[in-house]
Amino acid sequence: MEMKNQMQKGFILLEMVMAMAIFSIISVATVGMVFSSFSLRDQTLATTRTIEALRVFNRSLRQAALMARTVSGGGSFIFLSSGNQCWSFVFDSVSQNIRYSDIVSPGCIVDPNPSNNFFQGTTKIKSFSIVLLPIAAGGYTIEVSGVIQTVLPFASYEKAFSGSFTNVIDPS
Repeated sequence: MEMKNQMQKGFILLEMVMAMAIFSIISVATVGMVFSSFSLRDQTLATTRTIEALRVFNRSLRQAALMARTVSGGGSFIFLSSGNQCWSFVFDSVSQNIRYSDIVSPGCIVDPNPSNNFFQGTTKIKSFSIVLLPIAAGGYTIEVSGVIQTVLPFASYEKAFSGSFTNVIDPS
């Protein structure tokens, strides 16, 4: 009888193994769900950051193209200037970013070697190209294309982009 009472007070090895197995399965499932939610969060964030970065870049380049009186460059850079504002956009393949400057000053000179990065640290430009096509009436069509990527710890998002901006110079 005493032996029976002692056995009822503790767990047997089989019960312990079963309890640990159930706990392990629940733990693995929980960790998997946590990493899945991090991945989904980062995928959404990477997509949003990439699209927003492209929107801001397109807006900046469009504004510069509309206001510019002179346009030069091609390949991996473009310089634009008006009477009192100068813009530089230069692709840096080492940092995988667009270096830019926006100088507001009467008679400004375009900075051929800007130091400011246009995009955040998690956003990289994988490739970048600019083509200037002269317009017969004066000005240029500026064609920009490339690939942008945002990398976060649990996800990344890459998108090809292209845009066309028209710079018309009024000859009068």
